[in-house]
Amino acid sequence: MEISVRLGGVPLMLSCAHNEYMLTYMPFACCDMPLASVGVSAAEVERLLPYEEGSTAPYVEHMELCTRACDALLPFERAIFHGVAFIWRGKAWLLTALSGTGKTTHYIQWKRQYGSEISIINGDKPVLDFSEEGISVHPSPWRGKENMGSMRSAPLGGIIMLKQGQENAMRRVEPKEAVAELFMQFLFTRSTPLDVRRVCALEERLLQTVPVWQLVNRGDEASARLCHDTLAKEMYNA
Repeated sequence: MEISVRLGGVPLMLSCAHNEYMLTYMPFACCDMPLASVGVSAAEVERLLPYEEGSTAPYVEHMELCTRACDALLPFERAIFHGVAFIWRGKAWLLTALSGTGKTTHYIQWKRQYGSEISIINGDKPVLDFSEEGISVHPSPWRGKENMGSMRSAPLGGIIMLKQGQENAMRRVEPKEAVAELFMQFLFTRSTPLDVRRVCALEERLLQTVPVWQLVNRGDEASARLCHDTLAKEMYNA
């Protein structure tokens, strides 16, 4: 089975041996000529099982299509990034961290307190588009276990790196402090030196373009208020 999809404005052909996730790809379907084809061999899916506890071959294929789609997007200055992306005050904001750190929990705290102010773009793996006009954030079919997402897009306002802690504290970080952690959130296969250089170039543009914060948080309402108020003050002073 094949489906042509548009990710961050780039048409790609996804080849699938399983149809369980076809409905997930359908909102991104397009009729444009694909600029690249993406697929995962049956042998590769078999090798990667068990992907995680309870995973199935369709799930493995779905997740591996993500990193291979990122590889295909890199020549067009797009990349798939690990994080929750939401819109607030006309800008997209990325909450990023290792899996299990509390990105979704933090977003839910925002939603509970500022529901009328924010809207989701993608709950796990949005597409970043690096253009001459700046960096914008787009949805992808890979929305995470909670399946949070929409078809909205917005210019990137900033990145919040989450860490768990006993107290809530937020501060701006310099690019040299963020570079290693952010590099790990680009979801490509790292299979070629060229792709590594491409991601390094994109990350350099990212760090030159948008501010980055570190938020040590307890996952409570106060941490969301701290984050909200810190970003609001930054936007007011910009």
